[in-house]
Amino acid sequence: MISRFSIKYYAILLLVLSVITPAQSEDNSPSAVKVAYIYNIAKFTRWPESTWKGANDPFILCSYGEDSVSKELKILENKKIDEHPITVVNVKKNQDFQYCHALYISTDDRRVYRYLLSQIDQQTVLTITDESPFFDTGGFVNLIRENKRLRFQISNQQLSKTTLILSSKLLKLSILVD
Repeated sequence: MISRFSIKYYAILLLVLSVITPAQSEDNSPSAVKVAYIYNIAKFTRWPESTWKGANDPFILCSYGEDSVSKELKILENKKIDEHPITVVNVKKNQDFQYCHALYISTDDRRVYRYLLSQIDQQTVLTITDESPFFDTGGFVNLIRENKRLRFQISNQQLSKTTLILSSKLLKLSILVD
């Protein structure tokens, strides 16, 4: 017999997954699924009103690295987070990160995680990766495989320090860790 919790959990999961897959991507590759998660995690996150000067200013989704997820993020170009069209920027180590609203760091760059974190305002930038060492050293969201499914962890420590507001639906689907 299915419990009420299970039904509610799967209903919320279906709601989130119904908007997860970007229309341009018919690909079900692991990187395409991760891009869909990144998009929806950002979509269910609220930034302070002072983040943007204008109502239609772009949402800057930064990516550091050359992995397949970083390359696939381009499919999100011009999709919207609220009314803000997404601009995907592949940043380099020595570039200015101050304009990033979200930063995806690929797993290929473990040795520079701390440097990248030092370059952003961790209170206003949503950091996402799928590599635990980064997550353990100050990351916000970590994509993981659990029982052959893609899940995501959210750091309680980072959540308590941020000015970002994560949807209760998002938090219910996440794995909260210290």
